Amino acid sequence: MLFELFLSNDTQALTEVPITPETTCRDVVEFCKEPGESGCHLAEVWHGNERAIPFDHMMYEHLQKWGPRKQEVKFYLRHEDSPTESSDQENLRFHGRISVPALRETVHNKDM
Repeated sequence: MLFELFLSNDTQALTEVPITPETTCRDVVEFCKEPGESGCHLAEVWHGNERAIPFDHMMYEHLQKWGPRKQEVKFYLRHEDSPTESSDQENLRFHGRISVPALRETVHNKDM
């Protein structure tokens, strides 16, 4: 399957990345970022809501869960540290658990 994402906020910079059921978000970021560049993450935007995708997220499965709505979702390579990864590290350090915001809840609430 080909996964489309924008390499910046400029919607002219679109690329396609081949993914398989084993492809993680980290794999996509590594494929798209410039050599030697650090601090990048993948973000999804749906109806104005943006969410950083965790690096260990399986991208093929993620796209399948969107179902027919996947055409409404845009993906961007952000050239900055992931707020999700930073939050996860802080939660592990201070609370001993991980709390990741769920876009799925936002999707469910918008349908109501």
